[in-house]
Amino acid sequence: MSTIFEPPDGEVIELEPTLEREPVALPGPYRRRVVVLAEESLAGLAGETHELRRRVAGAAILLAVALAVVFLWYLFDGTDHDSWIAKATVGLRSTIAVAVAALLLSRATLARNQVRAAEYILFSSFVLLMAVDQYVVNLELLREGDAAGVIAMTKNNVLGMVILMVIYGMLIPNDGINTAKVVLAMALVQVVVLIFPIVRAGDPAVVEQMRTARQVGSNVLFLFTGACLAIYGSVLLNGLRIQLHEVRKSFQYKLLREIGSGGMGRVYLAKHPLLKRPCALKLIGAEAGADPIAVARIESEVQSSAQLAHHNTIEIYDYGHTEDGTFYFVMEYLCGMNLAVMIKVYGPIPAGRVIYIFRQICMSLAESHGLGLVHRALRPASVFLAVLGGETDVVKVLNFGLAKLTEELDVAALTAAVTDCDNSPFMAPEQATAGYSLDARADIYALGAMMYHALTGRPPFQGKNAFVVMMAHAEDAVVPPSQVRPGVPHDLEVVVLRCLAKKPGDRYPNVRELAETLGACASASEWGPRQADQWWASRVSTALIAAPHHSSEVLP
Repeated sequence: MSTIFEPPDGEVIELEPTLEREPVALPGPYRRRVVVLAEESLAGLAGETHELRRRVAGAAILLAVALAVVFLWYLFDGTDHDSWIAKATVGLRSTIAVAVAALLLSRATLARNQVRAAEYILFSSFVLLMAVDQYVVNLELLREGDAAGVIAMTKNNVLGMVILMVIYGMLIPNDGINTAKVVLAMALVQVVVLIFPIVRAGDPAVVEQMRTARQVGSNVLFLFTGACLAIYGSVLLNGLRIQLHEVRKSFQYKLLREIGSGGMGRVYLAKHPLLKRPCALKLIGAEAGADPIAVARIESEVQSSAQLAHHNTIEIYDYGHTEDGTFYFVMEYLCGMNLAVMIKVYGPIPAGRVIYIFRQICMSLAESHGLGLVHRALRPASVFLAVLGGETDVVKVLNFGLAKLTEELDVAALTAAVTDCDNSPFMAPEQATAGYSLDARADIYALGAMMYHALTGRPPFQGKNAFVVMMAHAEDAVVPPSQVRPGVPHDLEVVVLRCLAKKPGDRYPNVRELAETLGACASASEWGPRQADQWWASRVSTALIAAPHHSSEVLP
């Protein structure tokens, strides 16, 4: 979910949605395992493409039928006032409409961009051929000095263009901006053709007759009104379509409002109609179809997190696929900020609070490690400090996306493929170099790096790129945190440096022992629920602390 708060300097920061990371490339064995997940997630994209295809085909059929009637009228009218160019352009437009409809109604597999191309061919050909028709006919009428004929021809074409714009706005699924671009381009072409007779007319009397405000102004007004109607209809219908689509995808959940969005989808504040419990519901959008492996990673992430029950781990309420194949998941709704933002905004954290926070993280990891799940992606951004259930500084560990995979794949191969550059300041040497088999002690190293960052305001190693930082983790000695920020307690510094030992065997054997050692530090008594309440009370209203789920996401 996305949470917004305002730090003391007034800058508004929007936190990243939980359980979301950047897409990466994965090795062959894992790629094969997630192909099914990716295909299921792509079904939502296929559904939207099918809807676009059906609507463009419907527009093509409508235009083909209308023009077929006009063409037959031209052929059997028995009069000769219609020029050959009018009959030719009507016949050509009918042929194009039939061809587009036949293509879209066929069983041919078409990607979304191919359907869009068919849409543009259909409407652009109609606009251009209507302009050619009007140009040639008006030229003939001007030679004859028939101003009334030019005016009538112009009115007919303006009416035809307005109808075409309305058809586009009402039938083609698009947002308002894209619809405006298309229909205004249509109107502009018609305005250019509208001006042509006035410029080309040789007879001053004819020019005067066509230049009257009534003739020119009414045509421009018709075009402007048609464009506005098409844009308004598109915005209205597209909004309803999206709402209906979202409701269908989230079925039993009532979407209250959107609270965040990203490259992989949208996050909504939602409620279950029976339980009435606020939650954050994320719908993985069609745009994620560009990277199906990333979609599969998120699905695996949710499934891994759903196995965990500790109160310091983000709770997954529900997940699955809708009827159209769209992947969704529902998680608890949190107010607060992640550890990275807290350090960035408020600076280094006091030793007592660091101990209070990291003991909770250890308890979360104790459960996952007991199940054989190594987090592998611990960093300050994956630790959320929440105001929850009347308590403050409640830790929620996020992003267990790679945990389950460590049991199933060759760790070295997977590490090489999924190394996250954003995680390099907190990555264990064995994770960066694949020098040792990966186990829970890699998470303990990350905890040491995170404590170092929390105490000093910077990670233990810095460099111009991720590779330099990872090599520093593997080879360089750690500068004691007390030398970076004087005042770091010696006993806590010893704990941090042991966590940051190069060899896994020199670190704490498990997170429970680490938590016990942290609790034995002298500073452990300096921070607890009372101090946490006081810190948050100066930044968050009492109502939010008492009932955070029913309050705004806006923190200080």
